[in-house]
Amino acid sequence: MSDQQGLPPNYFYHTLPNGIELIGQYMPSLSSISFGFQLDAAVVHEPEEKQGLAHLFEYMLFQGTKTKDARALNEAFESLGARKGASTSLETAMVWGQIVNTKFDATLDLFHDVLLNSTFPNSELEQMRNLVLQEIRRRDDEPMSRIFELVRANFYKGTALSRLVLGTDEQVRQLKRQDLRDFWQARYQPNNVLFSIAGKFDWDHVVERMQGLFGNWQGEAAPSPEQEPHPTQSVSLEFREGKQEHIGMMVPFPNYTDQDYYAAMVAAEVLGGSMASRLFVEVREKRGLVYSVSAGLSGNKHIGALRVYAGTTPEQGRECLEVIVNELRKLEKDGITADELERAKVQLKSENVMRGEGSGSRMSAILRSWWYERQLKTIQEIKDAIDAVTQEQVLSMLQRYSPVHPLTVAAIGPLSQEELVGNTLS
Repeated sequence: MSDQQGLPPNYFYHTLPNGIELIGQYMPSLSSISFGFQLDAAVVHEPEEKQGLAHLFEYMLFQGTKTKDARALNEAFESLGARKGASTSLETAMVWGQIVNTKFDATLDLFHDVLLNSTFPNSELEQMRNLVLQEIRRRDDEPMSRIFELVRANFYKGTALSRLVLGTDEQVRQLKRQDLRDFWQARYQPNNVLFSIAGKFDWDHVVERMQGLFGNWQGEAAPSPEQEPHPTQSVSLEFREGKQEHIGMMVPFPNYTDQDYYAAMVAAEVLGGSMASRLFVEVREKRGLVYSVSAGLSGNKHIGALRVYAGTTPEQGRECLEVIVNELRKLEKDGITADELERAKVQLKSENVMRGEGSGSRMSAILRSWWYERQLKTIQEIKDAIDAVTQEQVLSMLQRYSPVHPLTVAAIGPLSQEELVGNTLS
């Protein structure tokens, strides 16, 4: 019934005639199912002057359909014991549900109603808009949640990836019901849908139900606009009185599809992934320069990034930045030790295994690997890929992708550029 060539056992793939792609991972030991619809209907797809639309849309999707108002819809989900939600990133949006496996059919019916018959009622719009405006105020009040928006604005300069996910107060106030409907019609089309399911299910039944409910959905979304960022070294500061200096940095690094992605994961883990990491030990333990420091990977379809965050005091801001940049330079020059490599592997494998045990995390993981790489990776394959990383590979990856050039730095706090950065980056 479906195309299983080359897939690991317990993994499934099928395309409906109208273009909807279905992927699944059968997990017989569970009694739950998680499923999600992923679409290219996110921040980069908003009209330039309507930023914040995709995020508001995510709230409005569950506010009523042609047959049920917001309350009736909520009660219908609750009566099935279903968890539901939506999330919007820079490039994709996901609408998801989680239920006991016997309630799959009834829950899928509700999602069909939400995805195809939403009405975006004006009566709910003001309330949802107010929620988003509160989020915007919170973001603007909290430097920790603002700092990476500031870094991203420069790192992705000139592309839609530099936008604010929540939009601005002014733009969100101007959004109308028609904007939501236009976005829905432009982006919520079957050729744009990847459906993922994980847990205990009968695959042939899933395919049949999906065809029965969504098979007549017709229409085509335009291809996603290509985003080709070219980061350059830059420093941007937002002045803010107070006793804290928040520092954020991004530098290009291997993304999800790069052959060195797992080497990059190991390097980021060694640098700032745990309490045994270099940044934690050097910046916090030895010198007491921060109350928080971390490093990790982020990225999207076109470009990956290494991110570093530090929260410090204005008095220690300069030294803190110097020590971090110094650690990045050391990493580039010497790579990592055998001991660090082993520790990082243990840490990354245990995180991946723990994350991989639930239906929700597997549903998201196979979505991601299919969306980026057109393959379904098992947990074992991920563990093997982590195990295969060598010190030499990490070092050669760091020659391809310098952790210090081009460094995009942003800070929020009372320090001037001269006080914080001086000649640290030269």
